[in-house]
Amino acid sequence: MSPVLQEHLSYLKLADIAGQFEPLATEATAKRWSHVEYLRRLLEGECRARQQRAIERRVRDARFPVLKTLAQFRWDWPRKINELQVKNLFRLSFVEKKTNVIFMGGVGLGKSH
Repeated sequence: MSPVLQEHLSYLKLADIAGQFEPLATEATAKRWSHVEYLRRLLEGECRARQQRAIERRVRDARFPVLKTLAQFRWDWPRKINELQVKNLFRLSFVEKKTNVIFMGGVGLGKSH
């Protein structure tokens, strides 16, 4: 990588592009991508990396004692939980509609999860 290009990428804080532009350029040549397609893929990777870092930073700043995901949830206990309904809520369409969701139930059913 040329020192000037490295300096510009560093100044603009484009770390993902700095790490990916050469391998992606090789792939672009082999697959005959247009310049616009090459640029799109470079920027897509940079955006994805920044979004991931933002999520990681927010989770770290929230100081959750334990990280739990929907994939880790035990759907076999309790049996009354409607898996499809809960997974549908995680599409977050209620946010766009500006409505609320309230999880109600007894102790130990997984509401906090």
